[in-house]
Amino acid sequence: MTAIQARKLTKHYGSFPALVDLDLDVEPGEVFGFLGPNGAGKSTTIRVLMGELNPTSGAATVLGAPPREVEHRRRLGYLPADLALWPAMTGKETLKFFANLRGGVDWGYVDQLIERLKATVDKRVGELSSGNRQKIGLIATFMHQPELLLLDEPNAGLDPLIQHEFWAMMREVADDGRTVFLSSHTLSEVERVADRVGIIRKGRLVAVEQMSVLRERHGQGADLEDIFLAYYQDEK
Repeated sequence: MTAIQARKLTKHYGSFPALVDLDLDVEPGEVFGFLGPNGAGKSTTIRVLMGELNPTSGAATVLGAPPREVEHRRRLGYLPADLALWPAMTGKETLKFFANLRGGVDWGYVDQLIERLKATVDKRVGELSSGNRQKIGLIATFMHQPELLLLDEPNAGLDPLIQHEFWAMMREVADDGRTVFLSSHTLSEVERVADRVGIIRKGRLVAVEQMSVLRERHGQGADLEDIFLAYYQDEK
C-alpha cells in the first residue's frame, strides 16, 4: 500500500488552477521532498490530501483511505504552514490537549522530543517566539508516532542547531518504516533528508527524481530557480 497516491488530482480556486493533474505515489519508509517556490501549489496539495479541501477533479488516497475519512486521521501527523495555536494555553497544556484528541500518547517519548528540540513548554504560547511556537507544533505532530507525517514548510523560525535535530527526527521516522511528506521551497532543507523529490511549478508536477539523481544532474551547488526552469523547459 502506498502512503500517498494521487491520480489527476486538480484543484481550482474559481478559474485559477492551483493544482493540475497531479499523479503521485509516495512509498512507506521514505522522506519525500515536495519542492517548489511559494505559490506553486504545495500547500493546496497538502490541504487536499488532509481532506481540508475538496478536489475539483481527480482522486487521492492517504494510507489507503480517502482524505476525508475521519477514522484514519489519528494515523497522520500534520503541521500546516500557517500554524495557529491557542495563545492563552501553555505549551504543555497545548500538548496535553492534542494528546487527548489522539487518545493518549507515550509521555516519555514526548519528553524526549521536548528535550531534543529545546522547547519551552511552561510559558503561554502567546508569549513565545515564532521559533518556539513552531517547536510546539512539531512536537504535537510527532508525539503520537504517526504512520505518515505531512509537514508544510516546517523549518520556519528554527535555529540551525534545532534544524539538524529536526532533520534527524525525520530520518528516524523513515528508518522506522513510516513516511514523511516534506513540503519546502528550500533546496538545502530537502536535499539533506529526502530520498526522492517532486518538483512542482505553477500547480504542475514537472519531475519526480531520486535525490541522488537530482544532485548528479544539477550539481551540489545548484540554484533552486535554475532547477525549476530546467525541468520546466524539459516539460515544454
